[in-house]
Formats: sequence, C-alpha cells, structure tokens
Amino acid sequence: MSISARKTVVCLVWIAVGVMLIWRGLPYAGLREADGLDATLSGNNSWIALAAGIVLGIGKGMTALKKGARRAVTHIEASETAPFYTVFSPVMILLVLAMVGLGLALRLAPYDANIKAWVIGILYPGIGVALIMGGLFVRTAAPLPPKG
Repeated sequence: MSISARKTVVCLVWIAVGVMLIWRGLPYAGLREADGLDATLSGNNSWIALAAGIVLGIGKGMTALKKGARRAVTHIEASETAPFYTVFSPVMILLVLAMVGLGLALRLAPYDANIKAWVIGILYPGIGVALIMGGLFVRTAAPLPPKG
C-alpha cells in the first residue's frame, strides 16, 4: 500500500471508532434510547455531560491525538510502500487493546450506576471527538523529526 493509502486507512479507522464511541456513550448521557442500562442521565445533566465530553475531546484531540497522528504518520512514512497489516505499529495495537479492556472495565465493573452514567456519558463522547480529530490530523500531519 502507498503512503497515502495507509494514511487514509488510519484516518478512516480512527473516525469510525470515534463515531462508534460517541454512539455508545449517548445512551449513558441520556441522549439515545438503549435497553439494559441501570441508570442514564436526564434533563440538564445530559447536556452538561455532552458539553464536558466535547470539551474533553477537543482538548485531548489538540494535544494527545495530534501528537499520536504525527507518530502514526512517522510510522507510515518510514517506508514508501508496505503491506496492509503494517498500517498500525505494534505499540499502537497494544495501546488499542489496553483501551478496549479499560472501556469494558468501565462498563462492566460493579459500581454506582449514576456514577457510571456520568463517567461513560462524558468519556466515550469525549474520546470519540478526540479520535475524529486525530483521524483528520493524520491526513495533514507532518512526521515527527528524527531523534538525535
């Protein structure tokens, strides 16, 4: 795959996961119907959680995910062409697996349902916004300068 194609794959994957996280967090924030939740936010709390998530996402997107996009571009541009399975670095794959595990733990752990609604209602949309921003940054980011 070419450099441009690999950047496009990363961009699309990050955006798709971001949209999925926003969608998964909206029921906890009380902004989408979902069965089986112990508690959801309602009224002004829903909008407060969404606003907090957006602010968190923009902050994370402009800092951590912007740098992550540059790291991804650095990895991609290390070779002119490469097989599809090398789009994501081994470190990125381990990071994603750890984040999936933490997300499952947040949803499945037995703690107060109202706290769970606040935590997931803020974090999931926030991380989703950040991932969407990071995906867009991948298309235009410059690689990190060489170490040394």
